[in-house]
Amino acid sequence: MKRRKVTLKLYPNAAQMAQPEAWTRLHCELYNAALEERIDAWHKAGKSISYFDQQNVLPQIKADRPEFIALGSHALQQTLRRLDLAFQSFFRRVKAGQTPGFSRFKSSMRFSGFAYPDPAGWKLMQHGGSGATLRIGSGPSAMSIRARGQHRFGADAKPNDITLTRSNDQWFVSVTLRVPEEACARQRTDCMRRGVDFGVTDWATFDDGQIIANPRWLREELPRLAALQRQRARKKKGSLRFKRLGRRIAQLHDRISNLRRDFVHKETTRMVRQCAVLATEQLAPKTMSRSAKGTVDAPGRRVRQKAGLNREILSAGFGMAHPMLAYKAEEAGTRLHLSNTRQLKPSQRCAACWELAPKTLAQRVHVCPHCGHTAPRDRNSAMVVLIDAHNTQDTPGTGVAARPKPLPWQRGKSKSVTRETPTTTAQDAMDASLLRAGQWIGHKA
Repeated sequence: MKRRKVTLKLYPNAAQMAQPEAWTRLHCELYNAALEERIDAWHKAGKSISYFDQQNVLPQIKADRPEFIALGSHALQQTLRRLDLAFQSFFRRVKAGQTPGFSRFKSSMRFSGFAYPDPAGWKLMQHGGSGATLRIGSGPSAMSIRARGQHRFGADAKPNDITLTRSNDQWFVSVTLRVPEEACARQRTDCMRRGVDFGVTDWATFDDGQIIANPRWLREELPRLAALQRQRARKKKGSLRFKRLGRRIAQLHDRISNLRRDFVHKETTRMVRQCAVLATEQLAPKTMSRSAKGTVDAPGRRVRQKAGLNREILSAGFGMAHPMLAYKAEEAGTRLHLSNTRQLKPSQRCAACWELAPKTLAQRVHVCPHCGHTAPRDRNSAMVVLIDAHNTQDTPGTGVAARPKPLPWQRGKSKSVTRETPTTTAQDAMDASLLRAGQWIGHKA
């Protein structure tokens, strides 16, 4: 059995809307009280309080505050576990020398929601198509809320736990399903071997020259977003109109986010269905979108230009594309290869002679000074990662057996990552794609 998550939108009526809000306030109150207890115990007595210490007090809390009884014991325990996980992450970051990020008190408006960690206290009933009903509680006080959404796993998928979240005055439920392995499988429509290079000019460029255009959802909405923000800046902070414009801005950001997520889901699904081998490079959007502002002693250069590039990098959604490709490739039996960018340098390496040909970001055409090979920059990068995918075993570099010239060994560099499934092996990749790339290179040379 595997676990998969699906999100449904809830449609509570006017009478039901107040109940989830009240439950969220109570969960927020419990979270803040538990956080305050941990802080006071350490400051006053030097004592650390564990999750189990706070969990054992829940019966007394419900005896003193009967309104907590309706929330359910397991849901209350999950809120305490949520705080405990935040403290574990805090101590992990302290040990690693990272920015600690201590847990903060939350207002009820900023508390995202609550969860039921097991199938107790709720029931999800699917009505066929995209209709469903979520029943929370038991007996005459139970509440049934209409929901909309569907999944592809069939009737054998069993709900395991749920998380209710609030976003822009709308409620959603994320359901974790226990799914048989055969129900998770995706059907492939082709057995292509392809290399792909993700970018900003074009969202994706393949080794055969095909491209997927970058829709640039954020750039299209920037004038409207700027107009709303200017209107809000002229309103008195905290006034009714200020809050109303804040909701409109948040709704616009949600719309852009939904369009981006839908686009990435569809394109990654299409890639996985068509390919038996899919090669790309490891991307680090957090590092790529670092500010160029610098410091007072060493100020940065071209800060505004870099800020615009950072916005486009984050808007392209590379951070969600790779995780989607990873789990979808596993379900479809596709071999996904992620090349080590720092070692391989796909954008600087020639796919024909394997020599480095340094170029700036503004140079969009690859012209090799060693062999004369010429190709669009992104296409050349896609061909490099595809060649790199053909052999990744027993070498300090990546793919030396498929290259005209091996990479130099470098200490401390991680190898490229290849996710393989039993249906596709590395030997299967040494065929049509390499031949196609070699024929194209020879023709251009």
